[in-house]
Amino acid sequence: MADQFLFRTGVAIGLVALVTGCVTPSTTPTASAPEPVPPPATGTRITLVNAGFESTVPGARGDPEGWFSFQHAGPLSYKYTSDTSQKKSGERALRIDNIGPEIYGAVAQGVDARPHKGKVAKLSGWVKTIDANDNGVVLTLLATQGGSTVTQNFMLDAPIKGTTEWKRYTITLPVPAAADRVEVGMMLRGKGTVWLDDVELEIVEP
Repeated sequence: MADQFLFRTGVAIGLVALVTGCVTPSTTPTASAPEPVPPPATGTRITLVNAGFESTVPGARGDPEGWFSFQHAGPLSYKYTSDTSQKKSGERALRIDNIGPEIYGAVAQGVDARPHKGKVAKLSGWVKTIDANDNGVVLTLLATQGGSTVTQNFMLDAPIKGTTEWKRYTITLPVPAAADRVEVGMMLRGKGTVWLDDVELEIVEP
């Protein structure tokens, strides 16, 4: 999904007269320099709990602090670990391994959507994969109301597949008036291993 945040820049156009032969000095007043163009406005950064997965404090179910893990119903099929051997920055990253037959395993975290209605949620995260060969890996961004999904972006048009090095991915989602929560996360859909690090959530103007 294309980023809907509009960056505005100004363009100054100069007119150059090309002449041949003798040139008569012009008496036309020199145009004043254009006003400096301000940099595009940035959005509001939303603080996520343990966005870099550096915390060693376990969550309520043993999940990484601030996050909750889940999978499609059935036998245990996904393993979630704090990995110190592979990370984009800091000391740790989240690792998810497929170890069973279920079709997806994911992690997520929710924030209050009510202050951001009518704006756009922008989720970024660094991802690395090994043999993510079924339906691949996707960042997940949902707007919910009372626990039910109102709208979502699972980057289904461009899932991450195969074996890849660390790369930053970004997706966006308009926050509808009906939403009370925005949930961010990542999903491994099938076989393989994936790492996630340095997650960022920003609220920008539409």
